Amino acid sequence: MKTGPGPDRRASGPGSTGLVIAALLTLALAPVAEPQAPDRGPDATINGAVRARVIDGVLRRLDEGYVFPQKAAEMARALRERTKRGAYDSILKAHAFADTLTEHLRAVSHDRHLLVVYRSGGILDEPPDAQPPPDERRQRSALARRVNYGFEKVEHLSGNVGYLEIRSFNFDAAAVDSTLAAAMNFLANTDALIIDVRRNGGGEPSMVAAVCSYLLPPGRVINKFYWRPQDRWDEFRTGAVSGRHYGSTRPVYVLTSDQTFSGAEEFAYDVVTQRRGEVVGDTTGGGAHPGGMRRVTEHFGVWVPSGRAVNPVTGTNWEGTGVRPDVPVDAALALRAAHLRALERLLAAEGDPEQRTLLQRAIDGMESAAASS
Repeated sequence: MKTGPGPDRRASGPGSTGLVIAALLTLALAPVAEPQAPDRGPDATINGAVRARVIDGVLRRLDEGYVFPQKAAEMARALRERTKRGAYDSILKAHAFADTLTEHLRAVSHDRHLLVVYRSGGILDEPPDAQPPPDERRQRSALARRVNYGFEKVEHLSGNVGYLEIRSFNFDAAAVDSTLAAAMNFLANTDALIIDVRRNGGGEPSMVAAVCSYLLPPGRVINKFYWRPQDRWDEFRTGAVSGRHYGSTRPVYVLTSDQTFSGAEEFAYDVVTQRRGEVVGDTTGGGAHPGGMRRVTEHFGVWVPSGRAVNPVTGTNWEGTGVRPDVPVDAALALRAAHLRALERLLAAEGDPEQRTLLQRAIDGMESAAASS
């Protein structure tokens, strides 16, 4: 199940797998506001016959699988009308054509997951529920190790506040278990926790649930997905954890930016709707429709959002609106703002004079550093 920034995880053609995995290594650690092609490869010249075939194929894939059938029909009418007016006749390059179709489809759908791509190395189809081939699974496993399963930094801040930066949720819960447990064991004795997803472009709901499992009681439903092609609901719950459970009472702050997208937005949304913490930073990107890449021609594909998130508390999601922060602040200043907010909350609740002095000293130090910068 794909919800994150790199809509096409696979490519076909001689020697293409290594290129895609290398692109994934860059993508997994790059801030992304919406799906993008990490390595589009060389461009190509196209003609009217190719353009017509691609348009027909894209609209067929959307009709088959787009999460909202009525919206798929609206997109089809819009593209057909543009075609009649000759809007695409002068586009002779493949990348420009794909980008233009993406722009026109999003103008109707307002769906930032929806993406048309051209790949010189070819497009491999991703049917619903399809598993990647063994060779790709092995290379993805190697990628996961090199990027530490998305866990970028764990730190102990002044005032006994913990900090964890997660750059990607694009890994399965079982795969990240030991690394996540190690991070949470390190943070287990802190009095407040800051989780940073400002540079996180999304990923797997199972990994989101795994992180939430350290913050909430087990068995809590945090998100559901409806899949149109299968007419199926998937439910994600918190579960038992391998490391030390952080508990459900200590303060938690989630840092966001306008680059926070998809599965990373789900994490922030889950924390807020479960009343488990506060979001500090910028409004997120606004993508809540997972899906997969569907082959249109040998070299053109369309990433079709075929599912939608349905939060069990709100009955809706963050599509098009993003997750709005509880504490709006420029993303670059979010860590300092959250740290100060945590210290002030801890100070207000602290009864021990010695500990109050230490917390006040930490606050004074941060404010002094900010004044002199």
